[in-house]
Amino acid sequence: MTSSPRHELAVLYINGLGDGSIHAKDKLVQKWWRQAGIHFHHAGVDWYDGKSFDDRLAEMTTEANELIAKSGRVAIIGSSAGGSLALSTFFELRDKNICAINAHGRLRKGDYTNHNSLHHRAHLDTDKPSQSFYDCVVHVENEVLPNLTEQEKRLILVLSQLTDLVVPTELMSIEGAKEHRSFAFGHLGGFLAHLLADRDFIIEFANKELE
Repeated sequence: MTSSPRHELAVLYINGLGDGSIHAKDKLVQKWWRQAGIHFHHAGVDWYDGKSFDDRLAEMTTEANELIAKSGRVAIIGSSAGGSLALSTFFELRDKNICAINAHGRLRKGDYTNHNSLHHRAHLDTDKPSQSFYDCVVHVENEVLPNLTEQEKRLILVLSQLTDLVVPTELMSIEGAKEHRSFAFGHLGGFLAHLLADRDFIIEFANKELE
């Protein structure tokens, strides 16, 4: 009796704050992942387009389902602001063929009144706000994290670094989920470490945990 063929692994990458444009560092990341034989889909989220959190979540669940249909197994990687949306998408689908990776993303509001407050980081005090990012973090803190099962936590990987002046590291963690701290400094250092240096670590995690 032969075993059924193993599905391919695809990545749905949800970018951090910005207009979703693909820059030089994003092209480097895509090329690096594709060299490992991974279909790397950049969601291209424009965090400033005025869409609501519900609409944004609907878009990501649709994209994730399309990737599942094509590849069978999907790792949703959320970088920075994308971390909370990756967790929200994972929780919305609750599919055994999906895992979630929070790469230095904020998952809680935190008790900050300075530049590290969620209000400030979501640019709500500017003429270019991202209300959907703010609402997404609140959703993760209030709805997702308290309701994750132990089995679902096994499908979540949290990547952090030694320091981060944009996202306080204590706001990235998930109790009961696998965590990995890279020897990197700063927000950009975390991006490079997690999306480049940790590529094989992420693939190994996904291949181990996904059916």
